[in-house]
Amino acid sequence: MKYMLLNLKSMWQRKWMIVLIIVQLIVSFWIINHALITIETIHYHQKQLFSITHMKEKTTVRLFIPDGDDSQWFVDRFRKLENFIKTIPNVKGYGSFEETTISPKNFANKEQYVRKNEQLYANTRMESYADSTKIIYFDYDIYHLFSTFQLIEGRGLSKEDFEKTNKDVIPILIGYDYRDVFHIGDRFQALAGLGENAFFVTYEVVGILEKGAKWLSANDYLIDYANELDRFFVAPYFPEERDGRAMDVAVRLNNLFLQLSNKEDFPYVKKIIKQKGKELGIYPTLKTISNEMEDYKNNTKQSVRFTLTVGLFFVAVTLIGVISVTISSIQARKYDIGVMMVTGASKRDIGRMVVMELSLIVVTSAIIGVMLSYWTEWKNTFFEHNIRLQAFTWSLYVKIMVVSCFIILISSLIPLWSVNKLALRNLVEGGR
Repeated sequence: MKYMLLNLKSMWQRKWMIVLIIVQLIVSFWIINHALITIETIHYHQKQLFSITHMKEKTTVRLFIPDGDDSQWFVDRFRKLENFIKTIPNVKGYGSFEETTISPKNFANKEQYVRKNEQLYANTRMESYADSTKIIYFDYDIYHLFSTFQLIEGRGLSKEDFEKTNKDVIPILIGYDYRDVFHIGDRFQALAGLGENAFFVTYEVVGILEKGAKWLSANDYLIDYANELDRFFVAPYFPEERDGRAMDVAVRLNNLFLQLSNKEDFPYVKKIIKQKGKELGIYPTLKTISNEMEDYKNNTKQSVRFTLTVGLFFVAVTLIGVISVTISSIQARKYDIGVMMVTGASKRDIGRMVVMELSLIVVTSAIIGVMLSYWTEWKNTFFEHNIRLQAFTWSLYVKIMVVSCFIILISSLIPLWSVNKLALRNLVEGGR
């Protein structure tokens, strides 16, 4: 404690120099933290995808058409391509999913439903839409092959549920948060279509999802935070929602997937689908989930390397400043150090003081740097969730701790060597 008080007194005397060093270190830790978050996020994306779906790295394939649009010309040709894909023996399943919003009407618990949404949506981007709920529509193969949904009541969706017409009653699963609003067998209606062609579709609750159920974001299935379905609906596509308008088809283009029987089928399936697309005048691309992940990693590696290089440059510059200031401080305090040694302090005690001072500066900077990094990530959250915030775990903190220890070690070597070279006679005489 005595040495700590002496350190604090010395640091106060050099407060502006210490503040400058801390600011430099904070910037260094903020930059390094940003790079480490990016690395952690890559691993989180992969973990998220395979923990909430049954997709496979080598046999699940994403189909994308870069030149796709909502023109009737494209839609007609794309439907022909879809029909062709469904005839390929090596394709075990094919389909898409879509996220949108519906406003339930004509049901008994309407007021309770609105009150529940006012509570659920408070201080979110949905707070002005208390009469609506987000819903995810699935094709049968996507739901059957990839989803991992568990129910607390009722049944899941069957193959027959995905064969309904616009006039049929559409089965629907409700999120856990609506378990007291809707019950098995309850029905409600919601509009489908637009303008003069709009009509009411009747939905019937057949199951209630377990708490914490999740599904991929329809915006970007790989990079975005997965949807937590506690306040969602899940339903099968019906004709109007899937193919009623050219725009509906265009929306599905972002989430088209194939499931192959085995990974050896991919080159052949890719070749014949591209050939068929070329015949139709459209140009599909196909990549396995593994390929998509590898592309994402490669795209981020360069950014990570640049960020780490900048961060390490700041650390190197700051280390030079820390070492210079520490040595200057030791030289300026020769007499005080000599008095301490005359009164019983050893060079080890003096060295411990130097390390304590450096540790206090570095650890303080690291904590502020991490807090600043978290705050900037939180401020950059455009949706309800920012997947990068998930990287703030003990794994990240341990890495920052290792970097801190490295900085303390490197910045202590020369000052400790300088302390070891001090002679007691010269120290005391230097103060006269």
